Amino acid sequence: VFALFISTASFGQSLNTKSVALDGYDLVGYFVKNQAIQGSDKLSVEVDGTHFYFSSVENQKAFKANPQKYMPECGGFCAMGVAGSNAKFPVDPENFVVTNGKLYLFYNGPYKGQVFNGKEPWMKDEKNLIRKAAVKLNNTDTVYLFAFFWQGTADKSI
Repeated sequence: VFALFISTASFGQSLNTKSVALDGYDLVGYFVKNQAIQGSDKLSVEVDGTHFYFSSVENQKAFKANPQKYMPECGGFCAMGVAGSNAKFPVDPENFVVTNGKLYLFYNGPYKGQVFNGKEPWMKDEKNLIRKAAVKLNNTDTVYLFAFFWQGTADKSI
């Protein structure tokens, strides 16, 4: 395991009990293959106590060279939740979009008694929502954290 000393304070979600980010999905894979690719604990990088897994030595090296380049926007929380509801929801690591070299992740699961996929409304107004998310993240006093459950649900009203 290789340790880097950069801040991941903004990467605040989707850590399992072993402090593995995004259920072990390879952050670099989103960018180089436009796919959610499961990483391996044998190709791990630790940053501030958070473990990032990679699917190849090449991806691991790319991350080590520039970790900030691959960190998801919105602190790794659902981009639609941050932009639209001023809330931090967990994400489905397979529900994402890379736009202008930035990774946006989305919640996909039960919400208010229905299935909600945060990527669907995001794609309808992405440019405006990217701007809104950036503004809200810069005003973190108004963003609040939703407790998320191991079952991956967010059945809480905003």
